[in-house]
Amino acid sequence: MTNVQVGSSRMALLHMMTGCWVSQALYVAAKLGVADLLREGPQSCTMLAAATQTHAGALYRVLRALASLNIFSEGKDGHFSLTPLAEPLRTDAPGSLRAFAIMLGEQEHWRAWEGALHSVKTGEPAFEQVFGMPHFRYFAEHPEAARIFDDAMTSRSSQENEAVVAAYEFADTRTVVDVGGGQGTLMASILQVQPNARGVLFDLPHVIATSRTRMASAGYAARCEFVAGDFFASVPGGGDLYLLKKIIHDWDDERARLILANIRKAMSSTARLLLIEPVIPPGNDPSFNKLLDLLMLIWTSGGRERTESEHRALLASAGLNLNHVIPTRSGVSIIEAVSI
Repeated sequence: MTNVQVGSSRMALLHMMTGCWVSQALYVAAKLGVADLLREGPQSCTMLAAATQTHAGALYRVLRALASLNIFSEGKDGHFSLTPLAEPLRTDAPGSLRAFAIMLGEQEHWRAWEGALHSVKTGEPAFEQVFGMPHFRYFAEHPEAARIFDDAMTSRSSQENEAVVAAYEFADTRTVVDVGGGQGTLMASILQVQPNARGVLFDLPHVIATSRTRMASAGYAARCEFVAGDFFASVPGGGDLYLLKKIIHDWDDERARLILANIRKAMSSTARLLLIEPVIPPGNDPSFNKLLDLLMLIWTSGGRERTESEHRALLASAGLNLNHVIPTRSGVSIIEAVSI
């Protein structure tokens, strides 16, 4: 290997090592709404600082660094403008990533990563070591942190829902049971494209209390039944299609198997189950899902992303057969399963 190649490798590694600097700079820009302010055209840093109530010189240094990565662009006149990489930071941009960038910069995210070595040494979630409680409980006790987390998940979920509906054929669906369906955004997307279907939204009581209002505002409450319960105990019967969107990855194999077994009990012989989950690909190719799996290690007790073969084995252990895996244009895949 030549000195040039060694130097290039070192610089590439250095850029990766300092990725947290970039993430925090993006957090600042997203939190301040800089991309929204640039929606109508370029502005000087003085104008942006006045609008965001920040120090003009300090803000300039952040935007200059981001512009060096093609996130924003600085003109010869010192004005900053949007670039294609900066567009998703706009609140109203299709597939906006602003809420997700904000979540990644909040203390609940970066402080948990301080305990990454603890997780690797023990297999236990660093989040619990840092904050003294599981992340689900933490968000239940910290409303503002929960709001930021929910906004981030909702923004990502809307993109995934569109991709799922585009990739799967729902034409024969009559009754959809969404297990752990949250606010019902996926259900609403399916009911929109399948006007003859009805839905059953199943989640914990406090979630159902708010999802009913959300579905009413979307115009689908009349076509949906709202059922409160615990998927570790049982799930509603009567569906010809069951959904589990990004639920299984929160749990270890034992608890995931219990959820799947309860769905298997509720399913008829002709019903289908769709697991909508990130799937880790084989080989060494770059994969966002491999990095997401590290977040599951840091944040959750036993949660993980799985390969196709791991999903197949987990489903089989609960009496279900993996039919096929359908990739989508988002980071999730549709894993279709039926009773064995």
